[in-house]
Amino acid sequence: MTRKIVVLLFSALCLLSSSFLIAQDNDAQDNDARDDNDARNKLVAARAQYYTPTASGLKSFHCDATIDWKTYFSRLTGKEIPDDNPLLKYLQTVHLSIDDELGGHGTLAWTSTSAPPAGMEEAQKRTEEGLQAAVGTFFQSWNGYLNGSRFAPPDSTVVVTQSGEGINVRGTLKDGKLELDYDKNTRLTQALVESPAIRVLSIPTFASTPDGLILSSITLRVNRPPSAPQTETIYRGEYTKVDSFQIPSRIVFELKNMGGIDFGLTNCKVSVADWAKKQ
Repeated sequence: MTRKIVVLLFSALCLLSSSFLIAQDNDAQDNDARDDNDARNKLVAARAQYYTPTASGLKSFHCDATIDWKTYFSRLTGKEIPDDNPLLKYLQTVHLSIDDELGGHGTLAWTSTSAPPAGMEEAQKRTEEGLQAAVGTFFQSWNGYLNGSRFAPPDSTVVVTQSGEGINVRGTLKDGKLELDYDKNTRLTQALVESPAIRVLSIPTFASTPDGLILSSITLRVNRPPSAPQTETIYRGEYTKVDSFQIPSRIVFELKNMGGIDFGLTNCKVSVADWAKKQ
């Protein structure tokens, strides 16, 4: 995992989370306008099917985090790492924790009571910085689904049309375009952002739970610039109940053909908004 790749992915995620504007087509026919209104109403109603814990007062959560360091480095290097590897033994003493405020990035805290092995300080630093950046990019994308911002009602500046059995939403960015597709059940199936500098296709999947549809994975396909070869990143998450909220119990960050990172989350604690405590 290189910091350059992580920064590239982070910039792609920032594009995906940007607001967008589009000019209306004043020459639209009456039938098209009626179709748009029907589609808009469906999208507004569809928000209720997604699990958004912030609507119930979830403000943030804190969890201890673990990594199987031996597996991580074996996948990264393509070689079996011996149990007595000095850097591996050091990393197994590091305490990790993750905080997420659901409105932006998650953060990874790294605590160690000892110094890394002599001569491996730079490797330790790169590992720490890379993991911290990876956690930030993961939650930069994931949080929009947990706080509901990905499902904000379309306003009058957006073109919404029926597309077969599904719905298509089109908008323009300052220097590019954005397009969203929903299936016949008004589930978001993909989001495309394209500009002269980058093309990002985001494909989410959802799991059905008693609390509603909850995000289970995001596949990001990035071309930077659009004519460049494509890189693919997959984010996956599993959940557990903490109090009344579903909190990630495992998060996975995987770069196609380059390995990945698998965090287990335990001992999670939630913080609830003051208004929710009064109910």
